[in-house]
Amino acid sequence: MGTKRKHGESSDKKSSKPKSKSKPAALSSSGKHSNGDISSRNSDVTISINSAKANVQPVLAKFTAAVPPLASSFATYKSIDSRKKDECIVVSETEKIEFVGQNYEDGKPLAPGSKYLIGVYDKDSDTVTFRVAPVVTVNTVIKSLKEAGGVADRDISNKVIQARNELGEAFGSKKRKAQIRAEERNKINMDFGKDAVDVIEASIGERVSSMPTKEELDDVANQNRSIPRYNAETKVAAEIFDMDDVLPKVNQMQIDTLKLTKATDAAEYKACIPVRSPFIQNKIEQILNTPKPDLVQLRRALYLSYLIRFSGLRGAQLQKRDDAIQSMCCSPEIADFIFDQFCDSLAGVINPDGSPTFVRTKVTENKLLCYVAVLILSLNSWVAYPAEMAADLGISSKQAEKYFANVGCKLEAVSSDELAKHTFGKRARAGASKKAVLVAPIKFPKASLRRN
Repeated sequence: MGTKRKHGESSDKKSSKPKSKSKPAALSSSGKHSNGDISSRNSDVTISINSAKANVQPVLAKFTAAVPPLASSFATYKSIDSRKKDECIVVSETEKIEFVGQNYEDGKPLAPGSKYLIGVYDKDSDTVTFRVAPVVTVNTVIKSLKEAGGVADRDISNKVIQARNELGEAFGSKKRKAQIRAEERNKINMDFGKDAVDVIEASIGERVSSMPTKEELDDVANQNRSIPRYNAETKVAAEIFDMDDVLPKVNQMQIDTLKLTKATDAAEYKACIPVRSPFIQNKIEQILNTPKPDLVQLRRALYLSYLIRFSGLRGAQLQKRDDAIQSMCCSPEIADFIFDQFCDSLAGVINPDGSPTFVRTKVTENKLLCYVAVLILSLNSWVAYPAEMAADLGISSKQAEKYFANVGCKLEAVSSDELAKHTFGKRARAGASKKAVLVAPIKFPKASLRRN
């Protein structure tokens, strides 16, 4: 083996410890080659792969058991044999444990078929330099067990095992030799362990007492659901969801209701609704036909229509902001709010006009449809018919029922007479079989353990 080097030390301070976080680098088709470096440069950042030898080489470590403290220092060793120039060993130790890692075993790499590089960004020269980083597998050795030397061979069975292992080492296949070495590494001094039984039991008891209960775990899982803020203690259905979280008051004021309240006929106000939804159109008509229209409910109905139209935007349509605003018939402020709530923006990727690139993931899609379900419930006295949501969104009734169950609704069978009385549109009535009722105190369905 060669000389001993501490992992993390370097004579080149700019390369070993970057002064700022790296930023996306744009690559050009041109390249420069000199002294083993491959560079691609534009006006922003220079990218280079440095294959030259260095005093300190970055190493990626994979720990099979215990992980050392963050401040641990590793010594790195490389072979002076040119035939083994890619082999390296890293070593560290704490008061009780030794850590030994290597990237080769029996002359074969432990992570074949892949190569890793680590890049460091130098703010002064605007350069990102990459170096090849070997991957080492780090095993642990407990010092006390190592010093104890294991259980003495006091009976014939141990001698038989020892003889069999010696034969395997001498004449066995590579697989058998690797198995023998693994068994040797995993040997435990049982006599030594007897003295630690009380300590182990006390440690287990201490950890078990601090573990969260099933109720606490369920509460954490419910808090992470993609639904609006809710009150789990209230016994009034209308008080369960915080509707200011669904549509904040500042955003309510950005929804223009004047055109609807001033409309003289149905055709005039229907032009302000971006979707052909019998449910939304009838709800808006009911609100407008009252002596004093409820503007809060009117804004929620309009916001629901924006979300349903937004759910139909896909791919490139999400990137054309002006077209999306025109399609949703809403103000730019409301469009920005909807994009922020129900889309993720790709970091460092922008559209030609300088706007962020938005994508809808499964998480944001689930959040969007759960908010749609809550808005439908709020407009219909906290009772809904999933088939109506399915008809408006172009999904199956079973999928719509799942979203209502996810927001805490109880699904009940429904009669044809009730459907005819409370639903709007032939498509909704044709596919309806259940209704969703929000019951207080709220209860959520248990997470399924089945893999999809």
